[in-house]
Amino acid sequence: MKTIILNGKEVQTDKDITILELARENNVDIPTLCFLKDCGNFGKCGVCMVQVEGKGFRAACVCKVEDGMVINTESDEVKERIKKRVSMLLDKHEFKCGKCPRRENCEFLKLVIKTKARASKPFLPQDKTPFVDDRSKAIIIDRTKCVLCGRCVAACKKYSGTSAIQFIKKDGQRAVGTVDDISFDDSKCLLCGQCVAACPVAALREQPHIEKVKAALADPKKHVIVAMAPSVRTAMGELFNMGMGKDVTGKLYTALRALGFDKIFDINFGADMTIMEEATELLQRVKKGGPFPMFTSCCPAWVRLAQNYYPELLGNLSSAKSPQQIFGTATKTYYPSVSGIAPEDVYTVTIMPCNDKKYEADLPSMETNGLRDIDASLTTRELAKMIKDAKIKFADLEDSEVDPAMGTYSGAGTIFGATGGVMEAALRTAKDFAENKDLHDVDYTEVRGLNGIKEAEVEIAQNKYNVAVINGAANFFEFMKSGRMDEKQYHFIEVMACPGGCVNGGGQPHISAIDREKIDYKTLRASVLYNQDKNLPKRKSHENPAIIKMYDSYFGKPGEGLAHKLLHHVYEK
Repeated sequence: MKTIILNGKEVQTDKDITILELARENNVDIPTLCFLKDCGNFGKCGVCMVQVEGKGFRAACVCKVEDGMVINTESDEVKERIKKRVSMLLDKHEFKCGKCPRRENCEFLKLVIKTKARASKPFLPQDKTPFVDDRSKAIIIDRTKCVLCGRCVAACKKYSGTSAIQFIKKDGQRAVGTVDDISFDDSKCLLCGQCVAACPVAALREQPHIEKVKAALADPKKHVIVAMAPSVRTAMGELFNMGMGKDVTGKLYTALRALGFDKIFDINFGADMTIMEEATELLQRVKKGGPFPMFTSCCPAWVRLAQNYYPELLGNLSSAKSPQQIFGTATKTYYPSVSGIAPEDVYTVTIMPCNDKKYEADLPSMETNGLRDIDASLTTRELAKMIKDAKIKFADLEDSEVDPAMGTYSGAGTIFGATGGVMEAALRTAKDFAENKDLHDVDYTEVRGLNGIKEAEVEIAQNKYNVAVINGAANFFEFMKSGRMDEKQYHFIEVMACPGGCVNGGGQPHISAIDREKIDYKTLRASVLYNQDKNLPKRKSHENPAIIKMYDSYFGKPGEGLAHKLLHHVYEK
C-alpha cells in the first residue's frame, strides 16, 4: 500500500497508477488536453503539470505514484506553469470562437477560460488556405485550430487499426495528416471519423453540406425530402442538454418540418429495404453453396477497409445497397411513382451519424437514371446547428409522426445503428423466409453487446450456420490475423468500423475526454434503439406494411428483376 499526501490530505492506493489517475480517484481536478484514456494518448500537451516535493514539476499523466510522495496541484507555481503552457498553445491556435463549430463544446476553450491564459502573440492568419485541407469528400483538416495533442493519431491507430492519420512534416513544421500528405480519400483512410470524434477542438470536422441543403429548401422547384438514420435519434438530445439515452424521434420529425422539409421520411425504412435484399441474397447463397462468408456492406468505412486492405474479399460483400443509398434510389424511382412528382425535382437529404456517408453519397456510381441517389448528407451535429440557427427550442417541441410512405419502419430497421443490429435484423427475415413461418423468437442476444468479436451458431430451416459480428475496424484486422477464417466456415459476417456501431459514428455529438472515461455512452445510445425495437408493433423488416406495399406495387420480388437492378451495387477496388 502506498501512502501519498495530495494537496495536504493523506490518500492511499495499492495500484500502479499515475498521479492523474490518483487525483481523479480522489476527485481532484488536474487540467488535461491530450489525455485520452481509451486510446492510451498522453504526454504530448504539457498541460497537466503538478508539483512533487523533491522532484519539481511533473506531468501528472506520465508520472507514476510512489510511496511517500507529496503532491501539490493547487499552488500558485503550478497554476502559473499551466497558464504559460496554455498561452504557448494559444500562440499557434486561431482563437476566434464566434463562428467555430466547436464553440459550445471545445475542450481547449474551457481550459483557456479556466486558466485565464492569453496568447503572447495572437495567431490570426489573413489567408487560411495553406492551413486548411478540404480535398476529402468527408473530412476537413483545419491546422489553424490544431493543438498537436495527438488524440486523432491515437484514435485512428486504436479504433481503425490503420494509422492513416499521423504526425507528419508539412512545410518544415510538425502537423497531423496522411502519409505523404495526400487526400484522405486517396489514402487508405477508412473515413470513419473516429479522429474527428477524438479531436478536442475544430481541427478535424466533417465536410459541410448545410449550405447545399439550405439552397434546396429555398428553391421553389425542389421537393426536398429528408430521412434520419437510426442512430441520430439516440444522440441528438445530447446537443440540447437533454442527457444521454434520450429518444427524441418525435421531436426530430417536428424540427425537420419546422426547417421546411417537404416530406419527413426515415432511413429505418431504408434499413428494412436493405434487409429485404440482403436476407434474400443470403438465402440465394445458401442455395448455391456460396460464396461464403457473405459480409454486410452497409458501413462505407468497412467497404473502404475491404477495398484498401482485403480486396480479395470484395466478391463476398453483399451487393445490397446500404440503407442510405437504397433509400435514395427509392426516392428517385418509387416515390415519384406514388407522389406524381418528377424524379428530377426530388432532392434527397439524409441525416447520418457518419462522415463517411458523404463520401458514399458522392461515389460516381451511386446514381439512378442519371440522378444522384442522395443529394446531400448532414451529420447529427450539422442538423443540430441548423435547428439552433433557426432558433427552434428543440427540447420544448411536441412529438410528431413520420410521413408513412417511406417513413414507417420495423424494429429490425431501428437496431441497425448498434453493433450486431444488421446481423440480427437479417437473421429475423432470413429465417422466416427460409422456413415460411412467422417465428416469434426474434431476439438474437448472442450478437449484441460491445465485445470486439462476437460469434454464434444459428439454425435456419434445420441447418446450422456460423455467423460473426466484428465490432470496430481494428477488430477486423485482429480477426483476420487470428486465422479464424481458416479454422471454420463462416456463412455470414457483419462488420462495422466504429466501435459500438453507428451510435458511435464520427458524425455524432462530441464526447469530452472525461465523459468518454466515465460514461458508457455507446450502451446508453444503443438502448434507445433496442427499446424502440421491443415496443414496435412489427419487429421484422418484411412485416413493415410500407415495405410490403412498395415491393408489391413497384419493385416486385426482392433480389429479382427491378429490385436487383436498382437496389444492388457491386464494389470494386
